[in-house]
Amino acid sequence: MKTILLIVTLTMIGCCMVTAAPLTENTFTEIIKEVNTLSPAGEALPANVSEVLKAPQRVRTGSQSRAELTAPDKTITRVGANTVFSYADSGRTLNLEHGSLLFHAPKGVGGGTIKSGGATAAVLGTTLMVSATESGDFKVILLEGEGKVTLPNGTSVTLKAGQEVYVLPGGTKFSKVFNINLDKLVDSSLLVKGFSHELSSLPLIQLAIKDQKAMILAGGATDTGTAPEFFIPPPSPGNGQNVLDPALTQTALENRTPKQGDSTIGPKQ
Repeated sequence: MKTILLIVTLTMIGCCMVTAAPLTENTFTEIIKEVNTLSPAGEALPANVSEVLKAPQRVRTGSQSRAELTAPDKTITRVGANTVFSYADSGRTLNLEHGSLLFHAPKGVGGGTIKSGGATAAVLGTTLMVSATESGDFKVILLEGEGKVTLPNGTSVTLKAGQEVYVLPGGTKFSKVFNINLDKLVDSSLLVKGFSHELSSLPLIQLAIKDQKAMILAGGATDTGTAPEFFIPPPSPGNGQNVLDPALTQTALENRTPKQGDSTIGPKQ
């Protein structure tokens, strides 16, 4: 697998960097089904609620399994199924070998960095999801706030809440930035709603959902019901969500026989 470097700088207005405590000790605050810690030798031991994970111990989740870890500064890491990751032994870095993570750093605590296969997502005071496969596919979804994604060659895109981007094969360019239906994503995401207690940044995510719904009601966009992969030439990445974007809707429907209501799809001319 070719190593790529992806830098995602995610900020919120009024948020400033502070001297941050390292993410070297995190407590398991919820465990669902099969969650293990791995010793340096690879020995798997069942993880337990209230157990403190000390870097660079690795965490591995099984099928249909999840975990939540909370740092002393209330930084939250939620881990999806079939995931292997660890915290670095210094600083605020997570190493994602494969699988999916939701990461939320509260405003003002210093953020964090997620690395996977040479890709890096740096987070400051916002909430995002990242997913990576063993073959090197990489995806970033922003759930609230704003951010900028930059590749090693200087190419960059700006993400807002409800948007996702893929790193295409070769790691030298992005897919389009896709506006996804954030309400559908959140409603179906086990990383958001698959735990016994509410995600601390959920009110901020709900504000982003409210803004997106207002855009739909105003006729500025419509839900295509089509996953982003439909718009990416093969080999397309995995893990798609329904997409919400006027231009993409027009692309998806360009060969359809117009029906009543189709004229409201897309930006007004």
